[in-house]
Amino acid sequence: MRFKRTLSSWLTSRYQLVIRSEEDLAEKSTFRFSHAKLIALGSLVTVILVGCSLALAKTLLASWLNPAYIEERNSQKIIELSAVVDTLEEQANQQRKFIALLQSTITGEDVAAEEPVEAEREQAETVPAPYSPEELAAADTLLRSEFEDNEASLLITHNKPVNDLQELFFFSPVNGIITTPFSHGSEHYGVDIVAKESEPIKCVADGMVIFAAWTVETGWVMVIQHNKDLVSIYKHNAALLKKVGTFVEAGEVISIMGNSGELSTGPHLHFELWYEGGPINPEHFITF
Repeated sequence: MRFKRTLSSWLTSRYQLVIRSEEDLAEKSTFRFSHAKLIALGSLVTVILVGCSLALAKTLLASWLNPAYIEERNSQKIIELSAVVDTLEEQANQQRKFIALLQSTITGEDVAAEEPVEAEREQAETVPAPYSPEELAAADTLLRSEFEDNEASLLITHNKPVNDLQELFFFSPVNGIITTPFSHGSEHYGVDIVAKESEPIKCVADGMVIFAAWTVETGWVMVIQHNKDLVSIYKHNAALLKKVGTFVEAGEVISIMGNSGELSTGPHLHFELWYEGGPINPEHFITF
């Protein structure tokens, strides 16, 4: 009992810590405490320090010192980078196919797709048996009727304004007079604009140059890819001022009007707009 009383009195005994000035012994601060308060405060500080230490050991220190944690993070980063590389490769392949198709459309040359030898063999093995002349004639008639219907619908689709593009603001590539308008029936998929020779040609909207080269028929040609699957084409230039892969802004000068190419009969700009793989009339969207 005496020990318990002694321990209880030791814990509950109060003390006072007084801080005085050395010059005049004036009292500055006073702290009241007991052994029980000191033990409770020390325990709380210890718990806080232990908790902080464990948190650091699981996060910051683990990333610095734990080899397993570092290896796991590196593996995760490698997987994420591999997925990004695969996506970029797929996008690059799609872009190359699109550019090849666009180049073949501009130059008039057929770009044959390179297929593996095994694919060609499989295709050759799956060739069906020859049909009779009557079956071929019937299939040909059906194919022609479907093609004529599709061609008529395509003509209607690309001769009318496209609602998705009405919200876009287009710069005029050059101020001049249209001598030959857009005509799907005569396969004139753009407008011919006559202006002063060596007049600067401007980009109609923000985009990236995907083709800039010389062709025999249309001379110096530039093709720019825009948003919303829109492509603008500028033909018969005297000089090109931008390279493939360059981002250009709307209204920026990209070329000089000229008279290049076998199909050109005088200084002018042949300008085309293609939307989702089909030609549209530029006069529906641009005031020349």
